[in-house]
Amino acid sequence: MAARKEKAGREKPVNPPGHLATQDLKDRGWTPRLIERFLGPHDLTRENGLKMGRRRLPPVKLYLETRVDEAERDDAFLAAQAKAADARERAARNREVREAKRAALLRAAAEGYTPTIHPEPLRKGAKNKARAPYLAGLERTQRQLEKELGKVTEKESAQLRALLMERLDTALAAAYDWFPAPGQARPKLRRGRKVGAGKRGPATGASGTGTEGIEGGWQKAPLHKQRGGAGGLSA
Repeated sequence: MAARKEKAGREKPVNPPGHLATQDLKDRGWTPRLIERFLGPHDLTRENGLKMGRRRLPPVKLYLETRVDEAERDDAFLAAQAKAADARERAARNREVREAKRAALLRAAAEGYTPTIHPEPLRKGAKNKARAPYLAGLERTQRQLEKELGKVTEKESAQLRALLMERLDTALAAAYDWFPAPGQARPKLRRGRKVGAGKRGPATGASGTGTEGIEGGWQKAPLHKQRGGAGGLSA
């Protein structure tokens, strides 16, 4: 209990007056090379308040604020800082271009996936059951596409799966009139109940004629429909 109180009461380390930490310098536009060139060795250190698992990170390097202010008034520093900022902007633009090209490549790869849907007698709103027969094929397609694309990152793999799922949902929406197409707004709730969440009448088998879906829930079909076929009840 005492150890917990001691841990809870431990204050976050702060910089001594008149000193700036490395992160403070980065916030002011400094880079590691600028620090090395215009400031040199640090003046002090303090405890690092961050941990990686149970291991505390190395001490934080501190620099006298007066030295930092003096360096920032140097024309050579200002020119070097501007050059570093330009380099960062170019790198960011190049990264955006690479990511856009990669995203276009993922979209083009996903467009080749067009699943053939075989409609089954499912209740309205059974999205997971509608998808289930096609997920294994989707995963095989994704593995093959990632092999062809090469060097697919975890983020790109998630993007590719989302694109393939969108293609699958589009095909399912064309096969089932109740299946929402990608981007389609969800139906509004009525009377505090989700669409398709009401009670269902007894099913009569694969024909699915035992229940009839209505917006806002399910209602029992007329008795002659529930007992249709051989052995039906008389009126």
